[in-house]
Amino acid sequence: MIAWSAAAGAAQSTQPPPSPHSKAHAVSLQELERQIAALQHEVQTLKAHEDSSWRSRQEQTQIKRIVQGVLKDSARHEQALQQQTTAGYDHGFFIRSPDNKFRLNIRGYIQAGYTFAYSSVGNAQNISTTGQPLGPPTVGDASRFTLRRARLIFSGHAWSPRVVYEVSGDFAGSSNNNGYFNMKTTYAGYRFSQGALLRAGTLRVPFTYLSDYPVTGDDFGSFPLLFTPFNADRSLGLDLSGKLFSDHLTYDAQINNGSKASNVGNAIDNRFGYYMRVQWSHGGRVRRFQHEAAMHTRNHVAWMLGLGAGYESQNSTADAFPSPQTSLTMVGLSTPDGAGFYPSFPANGSLYRATADAHIKFNGMDASVTAFFQQYNDRPPAGSSTDDFATAFGRQSLYEIAYYGELGYFLVPRKWQMIGRAGELFTQGGNKQMVEFGLGLNRYIYGRNVRVQTAVIYIPNAAALSSSSTNVVLNAQNLISQVQVQIRF
Repeated sequence: MIAWSAAAGAAQSTQPPPSPHSKAHAVSLQELERQIAALQHEVQTLKAHEDSSWRSRQEQTQIKRIVQGVLKDSARHEQALQQQTTAGYDHGFFIRSPDNKFRLNIRGYIQAGYTFAYSSVGNAQNISTTGQPLGPPTVGDASRFTLRRARLIFSGHAWSPRVVYEVSGDFAGSSNNNGYFNMKTTYAGYRFSQGALLRAGTLRVPFTYLSDYPVTGDDFGSFPLLFTPFNADRSLGLDLSGKLFSDHLTYDAQINNGSKASNVGNAIDNRFGYYMRVQWSHGGRVRRFQHEAAMHTRNHVAWMLGLGAGYESQNSTADAFPSPQTSLTMVGLSTPDGAGFYPSFPANGSLYRATADAHIKFNGMDASVTAFFQQYNDRPPAGSSTDDFATAFGRQSLYEIAYYGELGYFLVPRKWQMIGRAGELFTQGGNKQMVEFGLGLNRYIYGRNVRVQTAVIYIPNAAALSSSSTNVVLNAQNLISQVQVQIRF
């Protein structure tokens, strides 16, 4: 037994030691298992990230499909809504066909107020058209409630947006139509482009800047009185107008029956008038100067320049059928000897007119300066052996000049506006000049749509003409107070 054990021990002691290669092989297997585990972890991480990215892409695709569907559905609803909408309000009420081939705009405004006027004898006297003294004017005070305008305006297009029209009239009436409904701007036209609109009918004569205002003309309740001799108002005629350079340059050219010849019942005669006006603006579009006081804060200066010119052949013929036209009268003419201002003269001759104006808007301030000029060459009326004009003035040609400036400023933005105005009118060879001053305060409630206007007008020497709308008396000193409420829709 002892011998066997010794032999076994000897045999064990004779075995060789383990090989280093076998040990390295064992270490490599462990490292490989570790690397495999690490790779498996990275694969799982990449797979999780890929699954997350895939889900994100799927969600983005689904969101995009949902948004596109909502947009398409919204477009369909908007188109259907537009096709169903046939009435609404957009700077006035409108009715529109689904295809927009027909549109009717309904606008209007009412101006009601109170006027108190006081007139006194000044340094002038009334005279006849032949120059004979008629003594001092009848003076005193006068007060009344007034309805200056109650206007209704229909406009739009028919069959195509290019075929345009407007029909307007005033329910307030005037003294020359016994207070009945009085037609105003009424025309039909065709718009070739923004730069060319051809119209025919009763139109505003494109001469003065004031005529471009559709409502009040300026921020006072009435036009300056010295503007009256140059006011061509409306006339029947043919007109071409347009807007260029994004409404920074506008033009208007017209041939018509002469000044204030808007009545379709006027006699046929050879008294054509030719007028042209151009307006250029910078820092604001032309229409902003026409329809807006400086109600919106402007941190930059906006300005506009305007030029107008006109010629009228006022030579009546003795055989005009049914009678010679006498729509135009000359007003505001001063006598050569300084006695006073003449009453209205029926015009018969050639009339040349020109005007220039400049306007600036900045930070609640609105300023303008306007000048007028007209040259009148008289002719004896057809079939007449006397000429009252030549008898009165000792000449058959003279000119009139007038100018005025106006300044407005919002004391409280878009609410309270203070305004002032001053101007002068004089006649060639006349010794009398009319000076006019104005001061006013306006309260804007809903912009120009609802506002209250107050003003005081003062003519210190003598008025060059009478005005029934403001209670001004010819050849008298005048002080007029006005309060007016305007509602526009």
